Amino acid sequence: RLSGSLPCKMAAAKTDGDDEALYQPTFVDVEGAKWEKFGYILIACSTFIMIMQALGLGPSWVWVKADDATTVLFTFELFVRIFEKGYLFFTENEKNWNFFDSLVVAISLFSMVAAAKAAQDATAADGHGSASNNAAMNKMKVLRTLRLLRLLRLFRVLKGIDKVNQFVDLGLNTVGVAFIALIVLAGIVCLLSTTAVAIWAAASAWLRTHSLPSLPQIE
Repeated sequence: RLSGSLPCKMAAAKTDGDDEALYQPTFVDVEGAKWEKFGYILIACSTFIMIMQALGLGPSWVWVKADDATTVLFTFELFVRIFEKGYLFFTENEKNWNFFDSLVVAISLFSMVAAAKAAQDATAADGHGSASNNAAMNKMKVLRTLRLLRLLRLFRVLKGIDKVNQFVDLGLNTVGVAFIALIVLAGIVCLLSTTAVAIWAAASAWLRTHSLPSLPQIE
């Protein structure tokens, strides 16, 4: 068993070494210990802010601003990694984790922008009836769900555990398969819609110069 597993470990180590040899820092070493600690500090701060928001401690606007600041910093951290690694960001062994981080950052940015828009709508809805208020409340419920998804950042702290890596790989593979299935489904719907429109247009053009035969009369 040892002789069988040793070549696999050596191959994995060789692949990691090849990725490290290909990566050459331009401005910041995103694979260094300092950059890794910076990411962990951001995750810790974001988790603390979400806990304080859930408990309702302190002024809510302070935690909202702090949460927006951490979202901007997470976006900055992701863009720096993409700039530094280039194509390696999409091809290295940790490409699934890179995609996972990109997904969480996208969710955070969307929730931040949607929260600002919902706040504006809620302000504009004051005094305009209960229907507008209900719509604003529904938007806030959706935003709370999106904010909970940001807890997925905690998985990044546990990425050295095999079970967590397998869970992330399985989840991303499922998302990829679902995305491909949606594209195929959308393509089929577009094809059927185009065919139906073409048939309808051809039938309409034919009826402009022709008439349908009348049904025989039964005496």
